[in-house]
Amino acid sequence: MQSDSVEVLGLIAGFIGAFAFAPQAFKIIRDRDANGVSSLTYAMVLSGAVLWAAYGMCRGAPSIILWNVVAASLAALVLILKLSRRPKPSA
Repeated sequence: MQSDSVEVLGLIAGFIGAFAFAPQAFKIIRDRDANGVSSLTYAMVLSGAVLWAAYGMCRGAPSIILWNVVAASLAALVLILKLSRRPKPSA
């Protein structure tokens, strides 16, 4: 395990990075509109966060695991909202 001060730095950095996706999720929920959101971007963010969490597990780094699970969850939420709020085609 790393020194406590380094782990605290990781926890703070991870918190900021992980919750960077929250405003987008809240905006989609509030406005009921996800047209301006890129599905590809959030699919890539989700994939990256899952891989970082796996890396954190391999390295035994709690801050990497914790915040990437949070980031993956928020990215998945945005992606689900985007895909479930697609405009219906006109007939």
